[in-house]
Amino acid sequence: MFPVIIQVGPVIIYSLWLFAGIAFVFAVFVFTSLAKMKRLQINFIYNNSLNIFVFGFIIARLVFVLENFQVYFPDLSINSFLNVLYIWDKGLSFLGGLIGIVLSLIYYSRKEKEQTNKWLDILTISTIAGLIIGHIGRFLDGSSYGRETSLPWGVLFESPSIKYAVPIHPTQLYAALYSLIIASILFFFYSKTSFKPGKVVFIGLMSYFAMVFLEGFVRGDDVIIILGLRIEQLFSLLILLIASGTIIIYRYNIKRKSLDPNTNKNA
Repeated sequence: MFPVIIQVGPVIIYSLWLFAGIAFVFAVFVFTSLAKMKRLQINFIYNNSLNIFVFGFIIARLVFVLENFQVYFPDLSINSFLNVLYIWDKGLSFLGGLIGIVLSLIYYSRKEKEQTNKWLDILTISTIAGLIIGHIGRFLDGSSYGRETSLPWGVLFESPSIKYAVPIHPTQLYAALYSLIIASILFFFYSKTSFKPGKVVFIGLMSYFAMVFLEGFVRGDDVIIILGLRIEQLFSLLILLIASGTIIIYRYNIKRKSLDPNTNKNA
């Protein structure tokens, strides 16, 4: 566990922030490379990148605060509300950041009449690719840790911020591994010219959040529990339901059109 990578006097470089920065740069590189592969107008992203990043950052912070509501709001005082603004406590939700970036990209792509599905495909791959590095940063920081385990790959963290003094699941490395697998599969589909734009988004979202949901059962850090599920598991279920519902409605509309004789009538 290396929460601090470098400390020179008052200057401290935290592993979580360092790896988050590397992850962001890597995600941008993947994003621009995939956009050039499909010959999309990359200026669209350059013009809106700051707004998309800021919105994603805000949602990442808000989701983290919601996940740890009891920590940030032990009482309804001014100090409690000010704690939300103290972003240097490393309190960011990767799940919230992903949701914020996706929503902002949809907004700006529709506003500027861009090909939303193609941009979302690229964003999905690049974001999950960036999360590979981000999860490693979480491992070094010791955040988002797992429950105790007797498995041979259990990791022992010696830190007062972790409530277990026994080997625990390296859930951060689990997340890095499944992110790598999902990103690789998505890139394979994306490289196929016959693959319809928009499918990568659904495959990526459903597979990633399904893994987030399963990961929640071996997580050990304290968050809000509702109906026996962690708050990020409930978010994941909501996204899975929305994605599944969208697919069902889309297929229903396609089937209805194919059965409608008016759509097949010759001019």
